[in-house]
Amino acid sequence: MQKEVQFKYEIPSPGMARGELTVHNTKVPFEVANVSNPLFDLLKGMTSLVLEPSHLWDEENICWVDWYSDLNGYKWTLSTNDGKNLQIKLVFLEDIFNEDEAQTIINTHCNFHSFYQEIIQELDRFIKNIGLLNYQQLWQKDEFPLTYFLILKKHLLEQDKWEPIIPDNTTFLDELNLLQL
Repeated sequence: MQKEVQFKYEIPSPGMARGELTVHNTKVPFEVANVSNPLFDLLKGMTSLVLEPSHLWDEENICWVDWYSDLNGYKWTLSTNDGKNLQIKLVFLEDIFNEDEAQTIINTHCNFHSFYQEIIQELDRFIKNIGLLNYQQLWQKDEFPLTYFLILKKHLLEQDKWEPIIPDNTTFLDELNLLQL
């Protein structure tokens, strides 16, 4: 059975990230540069939907996230009316200075926790494989947004939505072993 949401993220070369978001079989490859801080912005926005549940007061619960790569970019809009369903809109900008020619590449909804679980599980795998120190060296700007990541992971644990992946040996585990010395 195929998942409702799939997310992949990697840093193939310094200062450049590549990945893919798939929602309901709509696959969107992306490439972003360190001119922005995509993981920080995405996780901060996702956290705001959890910690500031304005939908409970019949207000709009929405976040906007901008990702950039040289001259093009992506604008994410994530919103929920009930904390169970997530509306996702992803717009591609060929030219970040010309929003008139923006192309909507995803405009759909999915289960709120399915989206969160997939993003956080991929980033859990990602950071365990490359480590916090390597992330900063590879990304060449900013640190991994650990606080927002842990808030969202804790939220998934509290909702019984977390499925741990325990790798044999990772860079992250090596880093933790350094702390014990």
